[in-house]
Amino acid sequence: MKRYPARLIDRLALLLWDIAWHAGLPLVLLYLWHRGRKEPLYRQHMAERFGGGAAVPAGAIWIHGVSLGEMRAARPLIEALLKRGEQVLITNITAAGRAETLKLFADAIKQGQLHVRWCPAEYAWAIRRFLDKHKPRFGMIMEIELWPRLIATCHAKGLPLVQAQAQYPNKSFARDTKGLQIRAHVVRAFDLIMAKSERHAERFRQLGAQNVQVMGELRFEQPIPPDHLQAAKTLRAQIAPERQVFCLASTAPDEDALLIPVLRKLLDEANQAGKPRPFIVYVPRHPKDFVATGARLQAAGVNMLQRSTDLDDALSPKAPLAENLDGLFGDSLGEINFYFALSDRVFIGDSFNDEGSHNIIEPLSLGKPVVVGPSIWGIEYPALEALEAGVLVKLETPDQLFEHWSRENGATGKQITDFLTQHGGATQKALHHLSNAGLL
Repeated sequence: MKRYPARLIDRLALLLWDIAWHAGLPLVLLYLWHRGRKEPLYRQHMAERFGGGAAVPAGAIWIHGVSLGEMRAARPLIEALLKRGEQVLITNITAAGRAETLKLFADAIKQGQLHVRWCPAEYAWAIRRFLDKHKPRFGMIMEIELWPRLIATCHAKGLPLVQAQAQYPNKSFARDTKGLQIRAHVVRAFDLIMAKSERHAERFRQLGAQNVQVMGELRFEQPIPPDHLQAAKTLRAQIAPERQVFCLASTAPDEDALLIPVLRKLLDEANQAGKPRPFIVYVPRHPKDFVATGARLQAAGVNMLQRSTDLDDALSPKAPLAENLDGLFGDSLGEINFYFALSDRVFIGDSFNDEGSHNIIEPLSLGKPVVVGPSIWGIEYPALEALEAGVLVKLETPDQLFEHWSRENGATGKQITDFLTQHGGATQKALHHLSNAGLL
């Protein structure tokens, strides 16, 4: 581990960062208040955003997962740490992340072994207050979060920092190796970096990180809720068996204009040819987009059940399925495995808009052939390996998605099973690396 900030330019950049955050404090508060209108959790426990809140037992392992996806991914590792008897402190930034933490670890929270707080905002005084109050043993940041003031303050306080299932996408790496390399120097402050793949590990090493190991991807070990599988099986039995079920998941609002015409074309072609119409499952990435995306689907004449109003708590339709039903609109969180299990083939969004795509492992874990758009920099691992193994298809345009789903099958079950077997074991590798670093 190297000192951060070490260079004069790094100290100057951090000073400017601090000034910007303090000048923007009213905007931070306004943002949290505004987000809280739709997601009330943003307005709750506000003191924790600035290092407040009740103290947790000293010596807990602090794990930071910014949002829902990181928390789901971290679950196998967190459960392994709890099984060892460790005290665990979880911090999140988003309401979705905190809600998922509260749901996944309800028993451990009740037993007083796991504690949930907001991550302190990028103010040195707030972060110091957080560290002095909770006294964690070490901090572990999931994925690719690089908050320079958080990292610098932990470094100054002598708190060991780990980055788990770390990734350094090629797009970011190419940018950070040019110019002053401000961000590149931040990664040197980690005592241990556990990367998703050797490709990512090598990028961290090239930027000067000292202790870089490979752990793989925890998402390969995420448990699948049995009740979601059963609910999907029950609903699938109510859909005509000759109808293919296509799922478009983690979509962004700027992809709606690209994807909805594909759905419309699939439905229209089937009607014109007298063939069974596909059943469409459409699941936006963020709750804030549910209303607008649902309206766009309705305006396009796609007749869908709505998860929030037409399915009960057990994910069963409240009424028999109508003959003219085109699909299901997934306006819910935490039920993605239900949507994937219901489907025959899956498209993962944020990939037609240069946002790098989202998790392909969950649908693969359910044996579903997966398609993405051209932008996969955010899931470089395991996307490149999945493409090579033939269990992922990358398409350049929405028209190609229509052609692919109209005429081609997908990866075989054996191909997917072999791929999953090859890339498992991340939890045990992570525990091994943490132990070797003297943290466990």
